[in-house]
Amino acid sequence: MFLIPHDWLNRTLLLAVAISASVYVSPAQAAHSADESLLSVMHTEPDSLYAQKLKSVLYLGGGDRSPWFHLGALYAIEEYKIPVDSIVATSWGAWMGALWSLGVSIDDLQRLMLDPAIVDFVGVNTIQDKTEHNAFNLPVSVEGIPSLRERFSFFADTAGHIYRSMHALVPDTASIERSLSRLRFEESLYRQRGDFRIPFTLQTCDSIIENPTYADIISSLPLAGNEQSGELCPYLSLPLSNNLREMPLIVVADPVRYELEGGAEVRTIKNNVLSGLSESQGTFIRAHSVRDTSRKAMIQAGFSAVERSLRGMVPLLERRMDYADKQKSQPWFEFNPTFDSLSSEHHSAVASYWNPKDTGFAAPSNFAYSISAKAPYDTVSFNMQPDGDVLIDVGVHPTVDVAVGGFGSNVNGANAYGEISLNYVNQMEIYLKLAGFYGTASYGFRPRLEITNLISRRWLFSFGYDLMNLSILKAFENDYVPYGNRFEKEKRNDLFLSAKYDIDDMQSVEIKFLFASHEFELSPAAVPSYDFFDDETLYYGNTSSHYKTNPATQTVRYSLRKGDANPWFSSGGFSADALFGMNLIGYGFHQRGPIYGIYALDGRYSFAPTRNTSVTLGAATGFDAYRDGGGFVFPKTFENVAMEDRYRLHVAATPWSEDWLDPELSTHGYAMLRLNGGVERHGFGAWLSFAYVHDFEDKTTAKLNTNKFVFEPALRYKYRSFTVYAGLNRIVDTETFGDIKDFKNYRYFIRIGDYNLF
Repeated sequence: MFLIPHDWLNRTLLLAVAISASVYVSPAQAAHSADESLLSVMHTEPDSLYAQKLKSVLYLGGGDRSPWFHLGALYAIEEYKIPVDSIVATSWGAWMGALWSLGVSIDDLQRLMLDPAIVDFVGVNTIQDKTEHNAFNLPVSVEGIPSLRERFSFFADTAGHIYRSMHALVPDTASIERSLSRLRFEESLYRQRGDFRIPFTLQTCDSIIENPTYADIISSLPLAGNEQSGELCPYLSLPLSNNLREMPLIVVADPVRYELEGGAEVRTIKNNVLSGLSESQGTFIRAHSVRDTSRKAMIQAGFSAVERSLRGMVPLLERRMDYADKQKSQPWFEFNPTFDSLSSEHHSAVASYWNPKDTGFAAPSNFAYSISAKAPYDTVSFNMQPDGDVLIDVGVHPTVDVAVGGFGSNVNGANAYGEISLNYVNQMEIYLKLAGFYGTASYGFRPRLEITNLISRRWLFSFGYDLMNLSILKAFENDYVPYGNRFEKEKRNDLFLSAKYDIDDMQSVEIKFLFASHEFELSPAAVPSYDFFDDETLYYGNTSSHYKTNPATQTVRYSLRKGDANPWFSSGGFSADALFGMNLIGYGFHQRGPIYGIYALDGRYSFAPTRNTSVTLGAATGFDAYRDGGGFVFPKTFENVAMEDRYRLHVAATPWSEDWLDPELSTHGYAMLRLNGGVERHGFGAWLSFAYVHDFEDKTTAKLNTNKFVFEPALRYKYRSFTVYAGLNRIVDTETFGDIKDFKNYRYFIRIGDYNLF
């Protein structure tokens, strides 16, 4: 017969009470546990020796919001210095437990969980997540001419069979965010220098892994693509057998009174595991109920659950553990990308999207969003390697776009639009577009070829051809176009090529060459029927209504842009453009005008004073002239007012001013101040544009003087490429400024689509 010391008896009773308070057990199990507890204390070892031999094992499982509950439990364990001799975990508990066992301080762990790249994914099951875009339901082109667009990707299998699949018009931002979050979860482990300070074991669906690799831990997380996630099995980390020398501390994030979440499969798994908790023995750290499931509330619930279970941990508290010795967890300063998974024809093109100047997590984030914005690329995935390198895989497939739509205005009528384009990558990126339109007054064919990555991604080479026949609607011409400026039609054959170089994300330089052939048919009202001579204007009598010109233009443009690039409806940012060019206009038989220069500066600044409002301030100047003797003179090349205005500069004073060649805004030299702003919400907006234009050329054919004011109130609706802009426009000068209040003489306009035919 053994003698049981009085203090050991009290401790045994206290332990029994604590265990019974932690989890419900059946009477038979309680009797069995009491026998085992009695046997465990029927020895002659001193108390301190028994406490030293009793090892604690912390079990961390998964579940919705479980990382935040685990965080609160770990805070309490450190606060009360509860010793943890080893950790067994799965799913979210594996990530939390691994970081803590590696020596990451609890505060650093919380800061990591709040990282913008992963905070929305911590404690969330994304195994069965789907993409977020719904572009297939309403496939409106994102930009360009208003149209409905279908995009197809083509790919081949190893047997050579070619398959076609629908491709989204917009990047799948949900997929991108999931890829980036996975990389951050991986990086959070790989950034730690050293081995597990506390022995760590990973429970998976089919094995027990001691000292697992970081890849094993990530595979246990409920992330998209992890078919063997610990969230599916075993869901909770529980002791596999009873060991009298171990005290299990089992953390269960799901409260007792809890409505299960997730899909049918996940709910079934949770229900089966939770209903069998009574078969496990140990100290359960679990809340009875949690009404508020916010992050802060779950942290507090985990902390409180440990406090309520302290009575069951009395034997452990005799050897308190100090957790002050923790390491600082520093994020990766620079990622080293590898593209070994890509084929040789795609390698250089994909690698060019990685900016070597980007550091930290901005590098993979900028890469993912920049490459996903291009049509040939779709899925992006990151996989961190044991040496710290990031293996990057990108889906690259030829894509074909088919689009049909329309555009127009009360100036050039309604026009049907069609387009087919190809995006292809093979060492370089090739974009070929065949587009055309046909309308009530005009038609055109406009093919384009763009090549990038020929030298580097910063270079863009463009080739284009315009075959167009343009006419102004008779109704608009009769109401608003002066008799001397009317055209029956203009036929164009324009060939251009350009090379653009992006200096950085804000600056670019473009050189462009244009070789054109233009034919004009003037209205009878624009053809003089009598001889006329004027030394100032050099107009001679000419009754011909047909003109043919062969302009050749070379221009260099420097651009500086930040923020929204829209010149009229920007919500924030600024831009500056400087243009220098040379132009030569050939006309008639063996006739050539002088080679003259084109010079222009244009800048704007946009800001949002309040939500849903924006204001844009702008200034511009431009002139074309050639040097003649001691100074510069404006070029005069034609004997007709309409033709002279056609080749003058055209002042973009307001959004609608770009839609037609207004004689009052056609000049060889000008300076301008612009102001426009509006209120816009959910695509609907009201806008007001105002411009002051000083004309350096005092044209005798102009009705207004050299100081002109343009006023344009309008309404606008925009959804992707579909835009409707309608309103009123009026131009006055200093003498007629009071007429700005006379709305009867305003010009009415309606414009569908953002386009530029002139």
